[in-house]
Amino acid sequence: MRPSNSLSLRLHVGLIGIVFSFCLLSDSLLFSSSVFSEENDSPSAVISVGQSPVELLDAGNLAKSLAHYMLGTSYDLYDMPEEALEEYQQALLFDKENYAVHLHLGINYARIGKLSQAVEELNSASKLKPEDMQNHYLLALVYSYQKKFEKAAEEYEIILKHFSQSDPENNEIYVYLAQLYFSQGKYDKAIEQFEILLSKDPQNSDVMYSLGSLYLEMGNRQKAIELFKAAVQTDPNHDGSLNSLAYIYAEDGVNLDEALDLIKRAINISPDNGAYLDSQGWIYYKKNMYDNALEVLQKAESLLKDPVIYDHLGDVYFKMNEMEKAQKYWELSLKLLPDQNNITKKLLDLKNLRLEQESLSSQRAH
Repeated sequence: MRPSNSLSLRLHVGLIGIVFSFCLLSDSLLFSSSVFSEENDSPSAVISVGQSPVELLDAGNLAKSLAHYMLGTSYDLYDMPEEALEEYQQALLFDKENYAVHLHLGINYARIGKLSQAVEELNSASKLKPEDMQNHYLLALVYSYQKKFEKAAEEYEIILKHFSQSDPENNEIYVYLAQLYFSQGKYDKAIEQFEILLSKDPQNSDVMYSLGSLYLEMGNRQKAIELFKAAVQTDPNHDGSLNSLAYIYAEDGVNLDEALDLIKRAINISPDNGAYLDSQGWIYYKKNMYDNALEVLQKAESLLKDPVIYDHLGDVYFKMNEMEKAQKYWELSLKLLPDQNNITKKLLDLKNLRLEQESLSSQRAH
């Protein structure tokens, strides 16, 4: 698994789904004045008998603000964002600290594509009412559209941490929070979330697999092996764990017969999985069974264009003394994933080897 500096599309879509389920933008919120005057029983409560002149002036301003706000919500109902914006801006002149007005300004700026203004207003709303997760949800969406994925991730983190406290029995929240931390490279925090899940459900093989993958990413291979083994013991058909365990053995050059058995079980479950076939091909390579390795890796390549598969094909062809094909596949790997120092070194070594062979051939000719 490779960490990503930004939210992956799959993670981002998943976060939107779960957050939206908690922060649903209902008509009652978007198109009513209930949030505007939530501390008052009714709009008429803004003016009462016995108020001082200053209080009456404040009440008058609130009444004017409310009138513009209500007009704005009416325009919202008829899908007229430009007109709604004008009314909300007028409402703000009379009540600058109104959460609902800032919220609706942010929403409407976003609707017409003025994202910077939307962010400014939504941040203002968040300062006025930090406990409302809807602001953070909308900010996450706007930041994502702006491709400011780190800022979007910060907003998602606020939301998910809030709901993990308010709804601790919802396991899905911990999964998404862990995935979010993983996407940011915050592996310790990701592990913490999966550990919480595992304590709540000790027989969850998917959580064991996710934890194992995290430990493997952090370089703790022994802990990863323990978790993958536990997942397979809990669920003998957990193909992800079967594959991961087999691949670790292949990489380390140990337990290769067991590794081959594990990967065959995974492939029986998912026969057209290019990553699993790559693992099988790599095990054959480690067992010096190059013809078998080539056959399986070629099938893997037909299913999945992946730099690791190309690298492995290059290694097999090199062992089979087919240097041009080895070079071809190493270059393909490097094209898909640049800055692979190990492959750059392989290509340089191959070039030097050819020069030495040419030099020897030239000496023999003379």
